[in-house]
Amino acid sequence: MFLNNLLKLSNESRNFSPEKITLREKQNRTLSADVKSVLYYRDWIQAQTNHTFDKTRILGIVAATKGAENYLPYTIPKIIQQISEIGMTTDIVIGLNHGFECPGIIDRFTLLQNTQIIHLYTEEKLANNIPAPIFDNIMCQGKPYCLTNIDPYQYRHRIFVIHQKQGQYSAGKIRVLGDIYGSLLLKSIEHGWIPPALLMTFDAESQFLIARNYSVIDLESNGLKLIINQLLNSPEIDILGTRNKFAVYQKAIVDGIEVLLPDFSEELPPIQWFIDIAHGRFSSFQCKWGGGTFGKTDVIVSLLVVISINYPGIRTEDTQLTILSKYAGFIGDIFLDVISTNRTPRIADMTTEHPQRKAWIEQIYRWLTSVESLKLLYGKHNISMLVNIGFPWFTLTHPITFLKLVMANKSINLYTIFNQSKLLLLSFFYYYKIQSYSTKNPDILQGDRAKAFW
Repeated sequence: MFLNNLLKLSNESRNFSPEKITLREKQNRTLSADVKSVLYYRDWIQAQTNHTFDKTRILGIVAATKGAENYLPYTIPKIIQQISEIGMTTDIVIGLNHGFECPGIIDRFTLLQNTQIIHLYTEEKLANNIPAPIFDNIMCQGKPYCLTNIDPYQYRHRIFVIHQKQGQYSAGKIRVLGDIYGSLLLKSIEHGWIPPALLMTFDAESQFLIARNYSVIDLESNGLKLIINQLLNSPEIDILGTRNKFAVYQKAIVDGIEVLLPDFSEELPPIQWFIDIAHGRFSSFQCKWGGGTFGKTDVIVSLLVVISINYPGIRTEDTQLTILSKYAGFIGDIFLDVISTNRTPRIADMTTEHPQRKAWIEQIYRWLTSVESLKLLYGKHNISMLVNIGFPWFTLTHPITFLKLVMANKSINLYTIFNQSKLLLLSFFYYYKIQSYSTKNPDILQGDRAKAFW
């Protein structure tokens, strides 16, 4: 029902009249078609729930693949702890992508107090844009599983672990997100589940911390509490992003298990350093990163259902979500007082393939090739105010504000001025060099040739 309606909406809107249209007109119509689909699903969810949502719980969604076992033992308990401190409860859905498993880590979650672990399993995907049915048994027999509202005297928190079957069409983060949003959540709503009012997207390594005055990070703070209170106290807000904070992660021992934690003292690669300064503060750096976006459940679900089904080759679903959110008329912003951590390689780290490349450059290249595909899809004229695809003019139009951020918490002396200036010049140099390559190789978003990341 969901898929048929969405594909019908999409096809009707894209059946352009036979007269010649310009590329700009085609891009505008594509954007309009996707927005129409998003609003259709938002209205459908509101009608199914009768505009009623569970205000006692928070829904969290994370996709995981190889390497996630290094972060989840710390981040999942921490998120549950932070939500408990607010006086709320949570349903966390962990999508294990393309046959990835980490049984030892999942077993540790059974030790968490007042937390129930529920294992779910997908059938093999029939196509890269068709959500797979989800069941509560590994044989995938019986009726597909649906979420239900629980008795308040049972478990306070639930962790749903979705084991996505490895298959021809399952590789890629957007594919497991498609199964979560397009199958589990929509089917459950159709069958009477009243979802939590608020939904949070996060990555395996995401930590949520308070960083007031733009730069000072409080390592013991509860960033979730601050941003959720902001949403609860501002019901007009539909979607709210955290401020991105790149960090190199280091090995540490937590509760007897080795994990990777952010080391904020480690020097960042130049482009990641620049993005952290600009994100959320200037035009064209307004993307709501998937590692920390919060909002109304009906809004985020409707956005990611459309993205995952229409564009199974997208690698930056968060950037596309930001674009569609704006044109759908959803009210949102970047909440500068809360950061979400985002792993970046060390400057010296190299990729494993041959020939080897600098890992931090590959991270930016992946992002820019996906942004290039969105520029072709929706048009530069429609996305430039949200996503940087050219020179960052704010460095010239707001030089004093920008320079204060560049020098934040640094002693003003010849060494720091030289060092920060060098980082700035390097970030510009590498960015335009990488961008020149990305424009020649945009991601393929649709069809059998679409290849998603991971």
